Amino acid sequence: MAEIQTEAFKKLIQCYKDDAEMVEVIMDALKSFETYHASIYRMETQKYLYAAGAMDTETYRVEIPHLDKQRTSCHNEVISNVKILNRLAQQAGLPPFYDGTVSEERPYRREVANAVLAFIEQVIQNRG
Repeated sequence: MAEIQTEAFKKLIQCYKDDAEMVEVIMDALKSFETYHASIYRMETQKYLYAAGAMDTETYRVEIPHLDKQRTSCHNEVISNVKILNRLAQQAGLPPFYDGTVSEERPYRREVANAVLAFIEQVIQNRG
């Protein structure tokens, strides 16, 4: 299974640490991961509210398509940012940030998303 390489990520940061512009690019990419995660959470919790009867049908019909569109947009941004991070790693002579196929096509789009979500979980579990 393809994944985000934590060591490659650390090396990427180390390589660009003195280049403020590149650090900002990297940080913006990482922020998109967080935004994507939050968009999934928002949509799924709305579904739970509706299923529990805590949200009326009309509100659900309006909210879910809007939230799904936001999530898809965030997902596309994540894919673009993984491409950017891989390109930065390649330019620095480093292993890829993400070692799988980066594409908006299925099944790759889901694989990239799963790798990003696993990376977020890994960062949270390894917090100090």
